[in-house]
Amino acid sequence: MDRTHLRWLQAGSAGTNLALIPTDPMDTSAHILVVASNENFRTTLRRILCRCGYQTHTVASGEDAVQALGERPYDLVLAEMALPGICGLTVLCKSRQEGREVPFVLLTECQTERARWVMSGMEAVRCLSLPLNVDRLKHVVAESITAA
Repeated sequence: MDRTHLRWLQAGSAGTNLALIPTDPMDTSAHILVVASNENFRTTLRRILCRCGYQTHTVASGEDAVQALGERPYDLVLAEMALPGICGLTVLCKSRQEGREVPFVLLTECQTERARWVMSGMEAVRCLSLPLNVDRLKHVVAESITAA
C-alpha cells in the first residue's frame, strides 16, 4: 500500500486535487487519531480533517495507535484495517478491552466475515470502503463525533 492511497480519495465520482477540496469551517475542538501506514495517505487525511476544523494526531502503525490512545483521550479514531504489525481491528479490540469507548471509523478495501462478526457486537464503530469518497468521509466523521 503506497501511492495507491492517493487515488483512493475521490470527491463524488471524479478524482480531486487536494487544493480543490472545499473547506468546511466547523467550530470544533474534536481530536481525531489518524492511523494509516502510508505517509502520503496520512497527510492527506490530516489535511482534509484539519480543513474541517478538527485537531489531528497521526501515527503509522497499530502499535503506535494503542500507545497514543493510552496517552490522551480522542473523540474519534480513523484507522486503516490493514496496518503493519497489529491491524486496525485489533487496535479497536484492545481499545475496548481497556475500557475506551471512543468511536472508530475503519477504512478497508474488503470487509471480511471475521471483521463483520467482531464489529457487530460493538457500538460506535463504522466502516468505510476504499476508495474513499471525501464527502462521505466528512459526513461519517462528523456523524460519529456528534453521536458519541
